[in-house]
Amino acid sequence: MRRKGFFLMIVLAAALAAAYLPALQQADRQPSERDQWTADLDYLAKELPARHKNLFFKIRPEEFQAGVAALKAQIPNLSRPQFLAGLARLVATVGDSHTSFTVLPQRAFPLKLYWFKDGIYVIDTTPEFAGLLNGRLESVDGHPIEEVIRAFAGIIPHDNEAQVKDYVPRFLGSSEHLLGLGLIADPETATFSVRTPAGVKIEAKMKSLAVSEVKKIAWAAPAIDPSRLPLYRRTAGAAYEFVYLPESRTIYFAYNSCRDLPERPFAAFAAGLWDAIRKNPVDKLVIDLRANGGGDSSILDPFIGELAAAKEINRKGRLFVILGRRTFSSAILNALDLKKRTEAVFYGEPTGGKPNHYGEIESLTLPNLKLRVSYSTKYFKFVEGDEPTLTPDVLVELTLDDYLALRDPVLEAILAQGAGR
Repeated sequence: MRRKGFFLMIVLAAALAAAYLPALQQADRQPSERDQWTADLDYLAKELPARHKNLFFKIRPEEFQAGVAALKAQIPNLSRPQFLAGLARLVATVGDSHTSFTVLPQRAFPLKLYWFKDGIYVIDTTPEFAGLLNGRLESVDGHPIEEVIRAFAGIIPHDNEAQVKDYVPRFLGSSEHLLGLGLIADPETATFSVRTPAGVKIEAKMKSLAVSEVKKIAWAAPAIDPSRLPLYRRTAGAAYEFVYLPESRTIYFAYNSCRDLPERPFAAFAAGLWDAIRKNPVDKLVIDLRANGGGDSSILDPFIGELAAAKEINRKGRLFVILGRRTFSSAILNALDLKKRTEAVFYGEPTGGKPNHYGEIESLTLPNLKLRVSYSTKYFKFVEGDEPTLTPDVLVELTLDDYLALRDPVLEAILAQGAGR
């Protein structure tokens, strides 16, 4: 009897183990990478509408949820770069340039690109591919440049074409972005086709490099003495700087970032600028905002107040402001204030930001990917209507020839104007 009872206990234990083991195994199983992507997508779909000031000002809730459902259905068949591109595309549909999901490149092809007046050009590469220098980009792995631009524009939150012109050249060399958008099949290699200034078509099969390696490589474009660079390039590394040009009796003031440097407070800098105006014959003051991506708009407010009251310089033909595709956010607010309170004439390109916009950003972090999504918490309305950009009074665009000749056509156009009296 004891043996029979013992045998029954073993059978019962085995039956219980068979019943509960799958459940225990399921509980111990770690979520797969794609399960984590699904969880992150669900988190984003819940949190972004709840946190944004007004997520559905442009897209309807059902359109956003349809986008979430479509991306979720594709997850089993997506690679990581493709999923990240899908997330970026979903966030971009919101239509708010301050609400974005931006993944910084980890690998890139050794290309420096810029979108000039008539297209995207190679302004630097490695000596191995020096033949591409100054060539206009025509295709990537057989995809025409127009298709490449459309693909990138779909994942870049933007208010206007100027913002697309700014961001596409910056990300076009990223192998992860190209792969995620389906523009290349291999993250290690891609073929870039350019048309040289002489009209010759050149194709180059390049290998991608880690971004840390790209920063260390030798570039093919010849080094230039900084003193020969136009002022907008010479002052590009400074938050703010000014230069007196005695030949044209002009003060050039580059305001590249709306921030106050602890080691060089803006108030002290501005005092030095006004001192230079008092001590030198000055016919023109040029305020360059073309590289200013924003920050704290209030930093420039006292200067604008002083400028508005400076009757000698605040006149048509004496005061100028330069705008560009990188003029964004708080720099837009400064430009609008200058437009409202002074007699400045505006030159350059349309701005990357729009006058009325959502902003004051916060961010949320996706739990599994550990990547951040920025979102707007406030709406700023400064003008009537809803123009997509702040357009200069005089449009002046940079060409490849200007760049190679170390010219600044915007400043040249301003200096060619007679000073107002």
